[in-house]
Amino acid sequence: MAEIPEAVSWIPPAVDNEKKQLGHSISTGHVDSHSSDASDSGSPKPWEKPGFTAKAHRTWRSIQRYIWDDPDKPAIEKKFLLKLDFFLLTYTCLGYFCKNLDQANISNAYVSGMKEALNMGGSELTYMGNVFTAGYVVGQLPAVILATKVRPSIMVSTLEILWAVFTFCCASVKTVPQLYALRFLVGLCEGAFFPVIIYLISSWYTKVERGKRVSIFYATATMAGMFSGYLQAAAYKNLNGVAGREGWQWLFIICGIISLPVGVIGYFFNPDFPENSRAFYLTSEETARARQRLLRDGYNPLGASAWDRTKIFRIAKQWQFWLLPLGYFFVQSSFPSAQPAFALYLKATHRTVYEINVWPTGQSAIGVVVQIVAGMLCDSPLLNGRRWQAITFMQAGTFIGAVIIIAWNVPEGAKFFAYYITYMCAGVPGIYYAWFPELIPHDHEMRGFLTAFSNIASYVNQIWVTDAVWRTIEAPRFRPGFIFAAVTGVCLVLLSIGLHFLQLRDTRIREREAREAVQVDVEAPVEEKFES
Repeated sequence: MAEIPEAVSWIPPAVDNEKKQLGHSISTGHVDSHSSDASDSGSPKPWEKPGFTAKAHRTWRSIQRYIWDDPDKPAIEKKFLLKLDFFLLTYTCLGYFCKNLDQANISNAYVSGMKEALNMGGSELTYMGNVFTAGYVVGQLPAVILATKVRPSIMVSTLEILWAVFTFCCASVKTVPQLYALRFLVGLCEGAFFPVIIYLISSWYTKVERGKRVSIFYATATMAGMFSGYLQAAAYKNLNGVAGREGWQWLFIICGIISLPVGVIGYFFNPDFPENSRAFYLTSEETARARQRLLRDGYNPLGASAWDRTKIFRIAKQWQFWLLPLGYFFVQSSFPSAQPAFALYLKATHRTVYEINVWPTGQSAIGVVVQIVAGMLCDSPLLNGRRWQAITFMQAGTFIGAVIIIAWNVPEGAKFFAYYITYMCAGVPGIYYAWFPELIPHDHEMRGFLTAFSNIASYVNQIWVTDAVWRTIEAPRFRPGFIFAAVTGVCLVLLSIGLHFLQLRDTRIREREAREAVQVDVEAPVEEKFES
């Protein structure tokens, strides 16, 4: 298939031809048969032989199916996935780490000298966050639409270099309005990264490969938040006063230094979409196989329903447009992270400074572990690509923790347990986004649009939820906030079950339509011959 130019224009007949060729391959049993690991001699594999070593090998292969990919995949497919994981996941995780590092540095800089240096007062730090959020929200929808016209490797990487430059500039501001302008520009550039990258990952992996990879990508956000505090402490201790700059200024410089090379490698590591990829590490046969894999999973390719003047209205008529952003509103609302509740509880009970700073990091650790394990189990033979069960389990942990904190008059050990398990639902966003291709297999461009639209819903949510139910005056108990988290968690579980049944209904409809189309296609030549 010819390479698609910069402005992707997918011709529907080509899609039909590729689907027909794939269907013929499946029906004749020749899909990737040349790449199978099977030996012509029929000799047993090492794990098929008797003995302890073979049994250990079989056990390890069974474990592999639950923690990563099926070990029985053809060797050529394993090689393809290994290359894709190394280049795509390495780049995306580094980029998301930088994005969240840059996003967290403003608060760390504020408490490390920036407030005094710029004479910041009142609610100017809050306004700073709102300015960033405004830029972030504005940049998302145009980005996912442009990503179908301009290669993501060019667009996202250029924007990442720009946000690194703007981050450098934050170290030289003299007034608060200057910092407002730069933070808006940083948010505008960063807004493209998350939705486009989620869109991109979802466009390469199948349903039994995607959950763990999206979860690993999403987990880097938690790691970045933890690392930012350590980075600021090191910058303040070792660089304060160096070259005439304060520690908070060095924080912006270091963040820019970390982000800039990641933006540069994006030009080479980002593979774009399977339909227009020209990645140096993938052959034309591998990109063709990538398209076939996704067609086999039932996903329509890029360009099959391209953007036009009426597409937004067609999207708005579908249930996904209304329910998926609402679901992500519940996802973010049920995660009790709007306030450092555990740290404030430790402070209120007169713990040491070390305990106040270190013990809450265990919450983030639980969030990272749970989301990666949940992603692995979603893709494993246990769930086989289904998502709602993992979402329900993680939300159940947070719900139990929230109820214990709401009750409050419980032993201190129970409170500690509750604060830690409330972070179980930190893994829900990655699993939720990994579900989008199964919920929207019929429209490639719609998947990207709703990824951005759902993420916008979460940021708009943050603007008012903190003031409404997570007011600082409620510390350390935050009873309204935990009630809100528990209620929205239940709403999310109910909605995810509803999404599961809607997915089953849509699958039945598409299968019926496909059968009817095949019957018409098969019978047409018979009628022509009969007439002759």
